[in-house]
Amino acid sequence: MPDIEPVDGNIHICLQNNGYLRCTETVTNLSQILEKEVENVYAKPAKQDAEDTKSYFNTHVKIELKNDYLASIPDMKPAAKLVGQISNLKQEPQRQEMESVVSWLNGRELDYTTGFLRYGVRYHNGRLIVPLTGTYNIYSFLSLTESNDYSPVQPSVKSTNQTLVKHAMYKYNVKIRKDVELASSLQTHRASNGRNFNAFSSQISTLVQLEAGDEISVKISDISLTSYPSDNFFGLHMI
Repeated sequence: MPDIEPVDGNIHICLQNNGYLRCTETVTNLSQILEKEVENVYAKPAKQDAEDTKSYFNTHVKIELKNDYLASIPDMKPAAKLVGQISNLKQEPQRQEMESVVSWLNGRELDYTTGFLRYGVRYHNGRLIVPLTGTYNIYSFLSLTESNDYSPVQPSVKSTNQTLVKHAMYKYNVKIRKDVELASSLQTHRASNGRNFNAFSSQISTLVQLEAGDEISVKISDISLTSYPSDNFFGLHMI
């Protein structure tokens, strides 16, 4: 038929849609189809993850917390940063037992600091509670101070093991029912040139896979070293 323009099969593609045959530019048409399919592929696991999260909270989270969590399931990625809170811990000799660091500013106390709680992350008793399953960057920085006046044992006679300081991050959830170490930093005390105190620091940063409801905490083998925590911080953010 002379009034129908011929179609070049090298640059056009003809596809049937709702009973009609439509010929369009190959690259443009295939790109639109690919974008639509990619959107559908990503939408399905996102929907499934939201359903799994709701199911988890329905099964495991206490009734008084459940509604708050479900209402805070965000479109944006969860993130949090806690800042150290001034405390008056009594200086005691190092005990070599992992103890939780719980001196953190939280809630409205964070408004005048660099800290924050965003998009569903909750705080409870020194722990950050993850609202969504995914890959997270977790981090912790501790500024540590050791007094040389309180200890009756002189540094020169301490054993090698007694001088080690372990700083670690843990996760806990109702399924495993115990703290699981995610990352740690191990170092020795540094001898002070003076009589009063010795200051040093420890830092952790790593990527981990977390599930909704996981509780993240910071522990140290000598809690007395954190008696001046104003520079301390720890947090997480979903990537």
